[in-house]
Amino acid sequence: MGKVSLIRIDDRLIHGQVTTAWLRVYDADKIIIANERVATSPVYKSIFSVAQVPGKEILLLAPAAAAEYIQKSDPKEKYFVITPTPVDVVTLMDGGLQVEKINVGGLQGRPNTKKLAKVVYATPDEEKAFIELKSRGVEMEVQMVPTDRIAYLDLK
Repeated sequence: MGKVSLIRIDDRLIHGQVTTAWLRVYDADKIIIANERVATSPVYKSIFSVAQVPGKEILLLAPAAAAEYIQKSDPKEKYFVITPTPVDVVTLMDGGLQVEKINVGGLQGRPNTKKLAKVVYATPDEEKAFIELKSRGVEMEVQMVPTDRIAYLDLK
């Protein structure tokens, strides 16, 4: 089974902070975007076919497929997993992926969301997923970039 260097929840997916900051701290051979909508979207497939990160292969996989892919991969392979929602992390775990810690980078404010941290707004389903992750013992750190002070979600 391959090694996951980091699982990051960020609704912006791959952007400058990921490529310039996070990948320097959490090196990986491949970047996996684990989300059903992204994995099946011709638009996202087109965008990520040209928006490559130098030296890194980008895979767009549904969360269950991502969990299976990582579990069947070479133990020497390292993966940086990004998902736009905590619901996908629950699905990764349900697929057998061991998750001890996640980084929550940002979920934008949207209609029907609740503020859980400075940069994290969650729908009721996302908040429920965060609570589920907490109940499974997953440590959840909120950081936009690695040099930021670590914050935690307000899950009351």
